Amino acid sequence: MKEIDEMDDDELVEEYRETVEFRAIESECGQVTPHEIEFRKALEQEILDRMA
Repeated sequence: MKEIDEMDDDELVEEYRETVEFRAIESECGQVTPHEIEFRKALEQEILDRMA
């Protein structure tokens, strides 16, 4: 995902923190857009790829 590829490591970590919060809200409310879900999954994959 281009948007994620362009992030530096600090931005990636900040977004990951938001992903953790997002998942908590998603679980609690069940109210998220498909784009938001796709973005967060791609973000998490990018983090895992960069850590490898």
